[in-house]
Amino acid sequence: MKFKVKLAIICFCMFSACSLWAETFIEPEIFIEQKLEVFGLAGIPWETESSYDEERSRAWMDALHHAYEKVLSLPLMEGKLVRHVMQTNSSLKERLGQVLMSAPKYFLQADTSGLIRCRLELPLSGKLSVRSALYLAALRPQPQEPLSLLASWSAGLKIDEKAPAPSFKRVILDARSFLFEPSLFPRFFTAAGMLIFQESMVPSKERFSRPAVLFESDIRRARKELKDEEVVTIAAHISPLATRDICIEHTDVDVFARFCRELIRNPLQEREIVVVFNPQVLHQRGRLAKTEAKAATKDKLK
Repeated sequence: MKFKVKLAIICFCMFSACSLWAETFIEPEIFIEQKLEVFGLAGIPWETESSYDEERSRAWMDALHHAYEKVLSLPLMEGKLVRHVMQTNSSLKERLGQVLMSAPKYFLQADTSGLIRCRLELPLSGKLSVRSALYLAALRPQPQEPLSLLASWSAGLKIDEKAPAPSFKRVILDARSFLFEPSLFPRFFTAAGMLIFQESMVPSKERFSRPAVLFESDIRRARKELKDEEVVTIAAHISPLATRDICIEHTDVDVFARFCRELIRNPLQEREIVVVFNPQVLHQRGRLAKTEAKAATKDKLK
């Protein structure tokens, strides 16, 4: 009887740990490369009734299942995973299904074991992409946030309408010293809590033709192929309680807000925001810090 109780406790702890890991698991490479890549497997059976084309279809369906599970685990925005919002709007599943069915698929040649592999690439940005399917969910605030998030949180943001747009093409936000988690729709706030920009705010039909927010782990790549006058680094910080939201420092709010205003007006221009973060910090989250050895005192040495 005691053995059964111990076994039940161990299984409960294992499943609890797996569920917690699934809630916080993230692959930074997905956001850096702006695409989700999965593989599906199928095999050629001994029976002749199953054709090669049928096995290719099974491999494709297997890849679709893996892609759907990965999309559900992606961070949507602060406080939300994609799986949290799929029930809020019935059209989200249909739109995401269209993206999955239209994703490019590549079949690898069968090996000696008879396995057929299908590689599926799901783009994060584009007219038919993960962001274009889920942007409506990003406009819904959290239960503890104001109901009219975009209206109420942007009311106190004052921008000079006559001021010209900045001439630079890229804004770099260095978040490597903070615990930052990339998401599909990161939000940019002032220190007073006013919303400056989120990619879902762009009203144009071309809102997701090209990504407005990019992620990099190497700041050298963030500056690559652009002149010094075309790139500017904006001061920002990340709150430990909101690791997917970015707060712009007061000194740079005006120039960043004017840059975002032009980005909203003309989403197809060569303007983009690049967030540089440290992926290794994400892997360390949830681990307890190692205890330091106590220094030996004179009395102990005696």
